[in-house]
Amino acid sequence: MANIIKEFDKKEAILNATLELISKHGFHSSPMSEVAKQANVAAGTIYHYFKSKDELICALYVSLKERTTNQLLKNDDASKNYRDRIRAFYLQNFHYFTKNPKEFYFLEQFSNSPFLQQIPKTDLTKLEQPIYDFLRKAVFTQAVRDIPPKIMISFVMGSVGSLIKLQLSGEFQLTSSDLELAFFTCWDGIKKQ
Repeated sequence: MANIIKEFDKKEAILNATLELISKHGFHSSPMSEVAKQANVAAGTIYHYFKSKDELICALYVSLKERTTNQLLKNDDASKNYRDRIRAFYLQNFHYFTKNPKEFYFLEQFSNSPFLQQIPKTDLTKLEQPIYDFLRKAVFTQAVRDIPPKIMISFVMGSVGSLIKLQLSGEFQLTSSDLELAFFTCWDGIKKQ
């Protein structure tokens, strides 16, 4: 059992070191030797878990995507109406990523890079499925307009993503009133009339 925990710890250390280095230096200026040094493992240990740097970066994306999706939906209360549920999701998204900016910037950078093409579409769909299902149910209950799920996600996530960037830039510190205003502006765009 202790060996399994050590193995998990090594892999996690490698993923965390990769996130740390990429957040500081970008994809191409984060060599495997630096990842090994930052993770406090031998360089060969990385290749025990990942065949290449590309595979490591893709694994980090999958790990973060799974973790953040679980975080964003963990407090969902199915007994509430969809306006309140989507509001909670929206605010959770904002608060989680403003507290975890490295994850936010990595996911943003990855989503706009050629690395995204290396992950099979079926795996990407599986990663996004919980959020699609959450929003699709809102459409089925007629709480929101019948908008294709990809557009709905782009609209909601794009809105909150812009606020996260604004907050993280230090250019404008959003108050709880600002967040409420932003959410209800977004909600007005998707709610069933």
